[in-house]
Amino acid sequence: MRILPLVASLTVACISLAAAPPGKSPQANPAKSAPSKGDPYSVTVPVDATAASASVAQNNAINGGRARAWTELSHRLVPQKDWAKLPGLDSGALERMVRGYTVSSERRSTTRYVARITYVFNPNAVKHLLRVANIGVSEPSGSAILLVAMSPTYNAHSPWEQAVAAQKSGAAAFPLVTPIGDEVDQSSLGPLRFGDAGWGRIQAAAARVHAGEAVLVQATDPAASKVTVRMRRVGPGKPVVLGDIEVPVSAGTPPEKVYATAAQQATAAIEDAWKNRGTVEVSKKTTMVAEVRIPSLSRWVSLLGRLSAIPSVTDVNVAAMNTGEARVNFTYSGTPDQLKSAAAQANLNLADRGGTWWLGSGAPAGDDAGAAE
Repeated sequence: MRILPLVASLTVACISLAAAPPGKSPQANPAKSAPSKGDPYSVTVPVDATAASASVAQNNAINGGRARAWTELSHRLVPQKDWAKLPGLDSGALERMVRGYTVSSERRSTTRYVARITYVFNPNAVKHLLRVANIGVSEPSGSAILLVAMSPTYNAHSPWEQAVAAQKSGAAAFPLVTPIGDEVDQSSLGPLRFGDAGWGRIQAAAARVHAGEAVLVQATDPAASKVTVRMRRVGPGKPVVLGDIEVPVSAGTPPEKVYATAAQQATAAIEDAWKNRGTVEVSKKTTMVAEVRIPSLSRWVSLLGRLSAIPSVTDVNVAAMNTGEARVNFTYSGTPDQLKSAAAQANLNLADRGGTWWLGSGAPAGDDAGAAE
């Protein structure tokens, strides 16, 4: 390939315009905006404040709720082992991290303000803050995790299934879902055995709730002195090892309360395991060179903008260009598999073909049409 300096310089200019650093232009007074359904960067908290006047009470409640929401969000995104590394943020820094909020169940008097507030955080600003603090950024896999409650087998109406369903969270970094629970699910999931159930037996039920993998969650009898919860991940992709959980049971404790405690601990363990699996180690940086085919200038500019916007990617440069093709190099944090997953979420296809990396738009790996873009 021969380098075309003028085109390359124009391309670098496009990159600068398409990928401004995250969090550089926050609104000083964020407008109220409705959170997206299932948005992992939205957090709802109850607020209650009392002051000498209604306006001061409202301001205190909003500021206090913002701090609580940040604590919940950061713990949702960061593995527990890294919580101590989270930076302290003052009121001004927290306000700049939030792009909007909505209020519900609002009640007020001359001295008190009570409400539920949903804070919508800026994803790029949050990821930028974590990278600066040298905290691994947990990149969601892009699909939900199906929880199949077994006691000892799956039953859509069992107390254990109901306890697990009550714990699922569609707004988590790695959303947890449960089966629809109708006759179709019962016929496919009911015969499953914990030790040897394969993805082929679960995939149809998972697809119905847009899940890309599953965890079998089997609980023992809540009437015993303790409940043991065994967990096994099933599905394509990188495996996850999940240990057993034991929950002591005090005499006279209602079974539904025992199951609720066990389900809470199990789902917390699953979320933390997935956060650890998806964490991109910011200290591990690698340079990649990728070939790109260019069908049009607009697609080329769009591709560069999406590549530069991936949180784990930095230093995007155009190394060479020719008619209809280019070569780019860039630095990324984490592993190639994590990079491919992050690229897929940006509607990019990154594929290793015979030792050469190809970057394209939107098509699955191995699709020549995708590499051609």
